[in-house]
Amino acid sequence: MSRSTAFKNTCKRSLRWCFSATSLTLLALNAASAQVALSDHKQLAEQRELYQKVRQQIDARQITLQQVPYDELGDYPLIPYLKFQDLNARLKQLPYKAVEAFLDDYEGTWLANRLLSNWLETLAAKQNWHDFQSYYHPEIGGTDLKCLYLSAKKRNGDPDALAEVAEIWNQGKSQPKRCDDLFAEWLDSDYFSTDIAWSRYVKAVQNRKLALAKFVRKKLSPEQHGMADSLLQLYYNSERISRFHNMDKSKLGFEDLVHYGIKRYSRKDSVAALAEWEKYDSASLLDAKQRNATVEYLAFQLILDGHTDQANRLLDRNKLVSDRVLQRQIRDALKAKNWVQVSQLITRLPDQEQASPRWRYWSIRTLYELGTMTPAEAAQGYQALAKERDFYGFLSAERTKQPYSMAHKAVSTTYQEMQQVENIPAIQRSRELFKLGYLNQARMEWRYGIRNLDQAQLLAAGKLANDWGWHRKSIESLSHAKYWDDINLRFPLLYDQEIASAAQASRVAPQYLLAIARQESAFAPDARSPAGAMGLMQLMPGTASQTARSLGLKYRKSDLYKPQKNLLLGGTYLSQMLERFNGNRILATAAYNAGPHRVDKWLNPAGQEVDYDIWIETIPYKETRGYVQNVLAYSVIYSHRLGIKTELLKAKEKSQPL
Repeated sequence: MSRSTAFKNTCKRSLRWCFSATSLTLLALNAASAQVALSDHKQLAEQRELYQKVRQQIDARQITLQQVPYDELGDYPLIPYLKFQDLNARLKQLPYKAVEAFLDDYEGTWLANRLLSNWLETLAAKQNWHDFQSYYHPEIGGTDLKCLYLSAKKRNGDPDALAEVAEIWNQGKSQPKRCDDLFAEWLDSDYFSTDIAWSRYVKAVQNRKLALAKFVRKKLSPEQHGMADSLLQLYYNSERISRFHNMDKSKLGFEDLVHYGIKRYSRKDSVAALAEWEKYDSASLLDAKQRNATVEYLAFQLILDGHTDQANRLLDRNKLVSDRVLQRQIRDALKAKNWVQVSQLITRLPDQEQASPRWRYWSIRTLYELGTMTPAEAAQGYQALAKERDFYGFLSAERTKQPYSMAHKAVSTTYQEMQQVENIPAIQRSRELFKLGYLNQARMEWRYGIRNLDQAQLLAAGKLANDWGWHRKSIESLSHAKYWDDINLRFPLLYDQEIASAAQASRVAPQYLLAIARQESAFAPDARSPAGAMGLMQLMPGTASQTARSLGLKYRKSDLYKPQKNLLLGGTYLSQMLERFNGNRILATAAYNAGPHRVDKWLNPAGQEVDYDIWIETIPYKETRGYVQNVLAYSVIYSHRLGIKTELLKAKEKSQPL
């Protein structure tokens, strides 16, 4: 009798013994697994400590890269970085075998692509064009390397290499200097045409790159110079569009002239531009795509200038529906409290848009204002919408005095899924780089590590990042997975002491500070925007400097990457906005994002005030509109997480004239 059969028979005779034996077995297995995990953790910590020591010794030139104790480091995830550093320093010696071995060992990784890019640069510098072509891979990107690759193909005897140049050259901006030699060959080849030059000329003028336009004009045919000069005239004086009605309409570029001229003129005088467009349009000049784009742009400018009826007639005449135009019309109608028009326009939105919380809210509100929905029916509609965990759901909950719906549902992942993601080499490298403070490299490894993950794996990655304390990546992973219901992961409680200290000093509620930090940086203390805003609260250095002076604090730009200082300065600036706008968080939040002077302009003159929800919905900047809605909603979620009873908006904020 086998041992497994004997075990089954014993279980039949004594279930209690069977369960006890199974439990003991599981306990033993779990204990063994825990022991292995503890041992692995200890080994990893020792390797990490040794790696840091080795890096310090290399930086201090106490040891060379050839003296690294690889045997002691074992399988530590960041060993490739030491190998990369060693190899990268020796590229000029052309170590072909070592480079190929590294590229093979770490194929598809960020580090391999980085080495390959540097290797190609080295080969180009030495004019090893045959090798350059054989090693080049499009995945590494970069226009300059693409140009060098096509140059290499041409030098290596491929006559069709120049066929790929037009796409690179025909851009509305200047291209890298390293493309110049390739471009010169292409311009003298049969692949170049003045039609392509005209296309680039138009793009350059549209992008306001006049120096580039002047250069490209030289590549046009003499017959195209007149059209090019006319287009440039429209850049300086768009009213000149009225002078081209008698021009030969069959000339290349005339359609571009009309399209550009009408769009540019409409920004100056939309009604006059409409009159000119109707004269040109009667000749059916533009192709369908360009024509629709012109009509849509012109209609939007008409609405911006308050000529809604003319915009509608233009769209109806062309049987064109534009979501952008429709939504702008709805907001204008809301501001005027023209509920009949609001109702009509909402029904013209695509079904998917109408089903969104935003337009469901305004549909209920509109029908109630029109009297076509009873108070009971409106309440029923708001109650259904209050199940949503967003700005409109919270607004609806307030209107029906319901609790806010958090609908929290924790991410559920299996041990196997967590292990599978944790064992991805790029994720392991990312973890170590994050723990050692090499954040830029950690981000790159993370991006490579998650790019092919499915939803379950992304959720596991989100939980891993949360366990490490890398909350921005946790939030991003759940977003990539389109999983919105784990509010603990998506809205973590962080920087407890710093938040409490900043809240006390600035007298700004902690949930409000958390909401701003969550919206601004997703809790990345080293965040920096393209505009130069820095840190958790994304403060501009100039604003931070002024705020520091108001507090009598010493300040350096680098302080903005320190959470305690950033939160204090951000909280103080937010407090100043609250004071300026009478404690109204709607206005203070808008001012934090767009600046107080813009908010002053957006406030309606006395006697033309609108309701608070309409004011928020009609904020002119789409970014600021979403920002205000998110921050107010996030404040509610953070109040829930902190166990604080709160309201989306206070009575004073709802009643203050806007």
